[in-house]
Amino acid sequence: MTDEEQQLHELLVNLVSNTHRFAKLAGSFASDQYPRAWLRALSLLEEYGEMRISDFARLDRSSQPSATALLRKLGENGYVERRADPEDARAVRVTMTEKGRKILNDGRNEIADALVPHFVELGPEQIKKLADGLAELRSIIKTSDPS
Repeated sequence: MTDEEQQLHELLVNLVSNTHRFAKLAGSFASDQYPRAWLRALSLLEEYGEMRISDFARLDRSSQPSATALLRKLGENGYVERRADPEDARAVRVTMTEKGRKILNDGRNEIADALVPHFVELGPEQIKKLADGLAELRSIIKTSDPS
């Protein structure tokens, strides 16, 4: 491994470790009103759009029965719509509703509001660096998405 590859490797290890820590911190502020599993599911539907339950389970890295139960619960609350797949009557497709978009947005804002006090001392330069780095990371992730 070259020095550059080693530096990249170390950077990626740190990125994975710190994003996990940040997600854990953020998740600790989530209320029971917006269960993390619900927000995670709605985030997947926001990112990938309408899909079969089997595809959702694969993306969520969950079993099909677990995904079915989660999406059924979201459907009962009006956050997702379920319909038969026109290409395969045995399959079910799910999509997020406007009500689902609202609770996803509300849940994210609730967490962000709780995180603000932990970052209030950041200066404008630090905020700009974080924003620029996040934009770059989003761009890289978008072009590297394995699905």
